[in-house]
Amino acid sequence: MTKTYLITGASEGIGLETARLAVASGAAVLMVARDAAKLQAAANGLPGAIRPQIVAVDLADPQALNAFIAALDAQGYVPEVLVNNAGHGASGAFADADWAKIDVMLRLNINALARLSHWAARGMKARKSGSIVNLSAAVATRPTPYFAAYAASKAFVTNLSIAMFSELRAYGVSVSAIHPPAVRTSFGTAGKADLKTTLVHKLFPTVGPKTVARAVMSAVRRRRRSVIIGPVAAIVMGTAPILPRGFDLAFMTLLFKGKRAAA
Repeated sequence: MTKTYLITGASEGIGLETARLAVASGAAVLMVARDAAKLQAAANGLPGAIRPQIVAVDLADPQALNAFIAALDAQGYVPEVLVNNAGHGASGAFADADWAKIDVMLRLNINALARLSHWAARGMKARKSGSIVNLSAAVATRPTPYFAAYAASKAFVTNLSIAMFSELRAYGVSVSAIHPPAVRTSFGTAGKADLKTTLVHKLFPTVGPKTVARAVMSAVRRRRRSVIIGPVAAIVMGTAPILPRGFDLAFMTLLFKGKRAAA
């Protein structure tokens, strides 16, 4: 039986690499992203006997998101695997940030992810099978000055995912939170530019989207509630509960305060 995947943010980076692995496994993949032309080009570049379907939708737009879900409901479509990869980054001092950019990030990282998780969970629970994989980040476990809203949004993702895992496991549904360190993608261009000026970028290696995509597929197979990718993420998440808060904040400020924030 062919497995079905719905993957958001699928036109590039982690989403595209996850789609590539899913298609290679023989799955029927629905790729979702905002840019229709880029999404079509990405889908055309994937090998496989089963061609992926594409839907261009701005998930940060609540009306567009609701219309997308209504269209799926009209078809009776509930994927066997939902990968909530779409996300945005923002950095710099919170008080100095452009609120419009913060708002878009929160609507995408929190609202869209929660809405799609809720929609998929209802169908999967009724069917008594399925997997939801939500992309979080290593900084989800600790307040991160100069990446405050982004880290807070990922804390939401992790806590929601792990709680859903507990609620749904008896119904045959797994929910996983994926925690990579910084990833080499174009996601959150402004935030990425700021990240390059930080000490954390200079001291610690990033990971590629293919590495994260493999972790996503492993989480689906092994039905794991939390996946930590690499030693840097393990250190960041493992030390969060044991460091004194004042020291931790000073340390995270040192790591994440880029040149733009310092100016």
